[in-house]
Amino acid sequence: MRTTGITLLIGTLLLGGCASVTPPQQSGIDTDYQPGQPVYTPGELNRESLYELMAAEIAGQQRDFDTALDFYLSQVKKSRDPAVAERATRIAQFMRNPDAVLEAATIWSEASPDNPEPDHIRATILISEERFDEALPVLERILDDGSSEAVLILGSKSQELSVESAKRYDELLARYSADEPERLDLLLTRALLKRRAGDDDGALALLDQGLTIEPGQTDLLLQKVDILRTRGQQKAALSLIDQGLDASPEQSQLRVQKAQLLIATDPEAAVALIDDIIAEQPDERQLHYYFALLTLEHEQYAASRRILEQMALQDPHNSNLNFYLGIIDETEGDTESALQHFLSVSSGPNLPQAYSHAVELFDSAEDRAQVAEIIDQGIKRHPGLATRLRLTEANWLQSRGLETEALTLLESALKRDPADVSLLYTYALLIEPQDPQKMLSNLERAIELDPQNGMLQNALGYSLTLYTEDYERAHDLISKALEQHPDDAAVLDSMGWVLFKLGRAQEALNFLQRAYDASEDPEVASHLVEVLWQLDRTEEAQRLLQENLEKSPDDKHLLEIEQQLGVTQ
Repeated sequence: MRTTGITLLIGTLLLGGCASVTPPQQSGIDTDYQPGQPVYTPGELNRESLYELMAAEIAGQQRDFDTALDFYLSQVKKSRDPAVAERATRIAQFMRNPDAVLEAATIWSEASPDNPEPDHIRATILISEERFDEALPVLERILDDGSSEAVLILGSKSQELSVESAKRYDELLARYSADEPERLDLLLTRALLKRRAGDDDGALALLDQGLTIEPGQTDLLLQKVDILRTRGQQKAALSLIDQGLDASPEQSQLRVQKAQLLIATDPEAAVALIDDIIAEQPDERQLHYYFALLTLEHEQYAASRRILEQMALQDPHNSNLNFYLGIIDETEGDTESALQHFLSVSSGPNLPQAYSHAVELFDSAEDRAQVAEIIDQGIKRHPGLATRLRLTEANWLQSRGLETEALTLLESALKRDPADVSLLYTYALLIEPQDPQKMLSNLERAIELDPQNGMLQNALGYSLTLYTEDYERAHDLISKALEQHPDDAAVLDSMGWVLFKLGRAQEALNFLQRAYDASEDPEVASHLVEVLWQLDRTEEAQRLLQENLEKSPDDKHLLEIEQQLGVTQ
C-alpha cells in the first residue's frame, strides 16, 4: 500500500522518538513538557498537531472522513502548514465539500504563495459556486500560467453572471488575450462573456478570430451558429454547419445542431437526419429524449410518437414518456387514448401536469363527478401530491363557472391543512371578487407562514394598493419581491402601480414600461395608459389603449380605464 506524504511525516516523527537509546543531548527543543496551551508557530508542528494528525489518519483509514477532515481543518487553521493544508484540501475535494476546500486551499495558498495549484482550485470552486466577485482576483493571479480549466468553467457559467460582472471578466481576459492571441479558451470564454453583456457583434469577432486559427473547432463553431440562428440567419448558420461537417462528418454536436435548425424550415429533412443519428447512437437515451421533445415542439407528431414509443420499449419502467404520448393524443383529438396515457404516468417531474391535462380533457361542468374521481384516485396513489391535486380540481371548477364549488373544496382542504401556503394563496385569489377583506386576511396568514416568499410579498403588496391606502407597506413588500424577481413582469407592474399611488408617476413609468414590454398584458397596459395620461402624454396613452382594445376588446381593465378617462374609440 502506498502511504501519503503526511503519513510518512507522522511515521518519521514516531520513529525519531525511539530510534536511539543515546542519552538525550542538550538541544533547542524543550523536552520538559508542561501542561497548558500549546504554542503554534506557522509552518511547524507541535505535540497537539501530532496527536490530531494521527487521529485524522486513523479516522481516514476507518473511512470516517468527516472526522478526518475536522482534525485536518483544525490543524490547518492552527499550524498554517502548507503540507497539512494540501492534505486537508485533498480530503475536502474527495468529500465534495466546497466550503472546506476553499477554507483549506486559501490557507495553502497563503502558506505557499509561489505555488499556483491552490489558487487554481479556489478559482474553479468559486466560479462553479457562482461566487464571481470572489473568484475574479483569484483568477487574475493564475492566468499567467496558461491553465484553461478555470477559464472554461467561467465560460460555462457566463449566463449566471450579471452584465457588469461579465464585462469585468472580459476586460481581465482581454489583457491576456492580447498577449496570447491564439489561446482558444480565452477567445471562446470572452465570446460567451460578450454575449452575456449583449454584445453579439463583439462575440462574433472573437469567434471568427478563433475559427481563423482552428477552422473546425466545434465549440467556436456552435457559438457562431447560435448567434446566426438567433438573428434569423438560418441559411448562413446551416452553411457554417455544413462546412464543419465537411471537415468532421461524424461530429455529433454539429449534426444535432443541424437537425435543430432544419426542423423549422425543412422538417422532412430534419426528421430524416434525426432518424439517422438515433440509428447510429442507439444507446444515447438523453439524445433520443431531446429529439422526441424537439419534434413534438415543432408539431412533427408522427416522428415524436415513433421516438417515444421506441424509448418505451427500451425502458418500459419510464412512465414519464406517457405524458408526452398523451400530449400527442390530446393534440390529435384522441381523448380516450390521451386520458389513458396521462393516467399511466406514475412518477417523474410531469406527474402533477399529467393529472392537470387529464382533467382538462373534460370540458363540461357536467363532468364534475368524473373529474373528482380522477383527483381522488390520484390522491390515493400519490398522497404527497394531495394539495397539488386539490388545487388542480379547484382550478378546473373555477374555470367551468363553478366558483362556489371551488371555494367549498378549498375551505374543506384548509380545514385539514390550515397552514398550507398554496391553499391559502389560491383561496385568497378565488374569494377576492366576493370578499376582498377575506382575501387580504388569507394573504396575511400565508405571508406569516412564509415571510420570504417573493410571490406572496408581491400579491399582498399589490392587493394593498387596490383595497387599502397603506401604500408605504405595499411599497415595502413589493420592493422585497422585486429583489428576488427583478425581471418578473407582474412584480414590475406592481412596483409601477404602487409608485403611481404614492404620487411618483415618472418613476412608475419606467417599471410599467418594462412590465408591458415583457408581457403586453391588458392589465399592465391599463396601468401604463393611466400613468401616461397623468403625465400629459395623452396621445401615447390613447394610442396604447386603442391597440390593446383591438386585441382584447372585452378586457375589464381596459374598459374601466377607457370609461375613467372618457376616451371614445
